[in-house]
Amino acid sequence: MANQSHSAGVNTPSNDREWRCSSCAKLLGVCRDGQMHLRFARGHEYLVGFPVVATCRGCGSLNTLTNPALR
Repeated sequence: MANQSHSAGVNTPSNDREWRCSSCAKLLGVCRDGQMHLRFARGHEYLVGFPVVATCRGCGSLNTLTNPALR
């Protein structure tokens, strides 16, 4: 698979769904094909199944998503 990079201002395909922090709206991940794509500093990337739990790096809030349709 080719290395794909998303930057600000670039439109993502309509089948990609953004998961944002419920407190500060910082992007936490993108749902693609039933899995959550998480990207962290220093090139760490993960594709995980549901449910998914993440701590926001911006405000520290704990965010939970149990189903890809519930973004």
